[in-house]
Amino acid sequence: MTSRESPKPSINRYLVRHTTLSLATCHDGRPWSTDLFYASDDGCQLYFVSSVTTRHSKHIAANPRVSVSISRQCAGWKDIRGLQLDGVASVVSDADRDAVVEIYLAKFPALKKLHQASEIFRIFRESSFYRISPEWIRLIDNSKTFGHKDEMLFGTAESLD
Repeated sequence: MTSRESPKPSINRYLVRHTTLSLATCHDGRPWSTDLFYASDDGCQLYFVSSVTTRHSKHIAANPRVSVSISRQCAGWKDIRGLQLDGVASVVSDADRDAVVEIYLAKFPALKKLHQASEIFRIFRESSFYRISPEWIRLIDNSKTFGHKDEMLFGTAESLD
């Protein structure tokens, strides 16, 4: 980043504009990657919903360190924009679940319209919500210059030049 401005507003705008992340986990030396819908809060924390029986959820239970990428398909080098993140994933506590559900439903309002007897609603209700707390985020934007990136450390709330 060329200025001392925090990249956090740009990171939050990017998170709000996208819906799908690729989550990378690892357990016993075996990496795994999966795509998931997500929502985020103003603190750049990400939330997704999943069954505790999925491979990625089992990995998180054994090793909470995760990596995330969020991008869109593009054909030209100058069109590449994306977000990379290292952080820690955990199951959202029962005390925080209602607030996280509201964040998630605000991003995906169609879920509110599901009939409570539907299979998707049942799965949603019975699944766990996960929080990804970032430790580091990189926002890439080749439309500015080739290889342009803004980085931010969390916990220290410092941006990296």
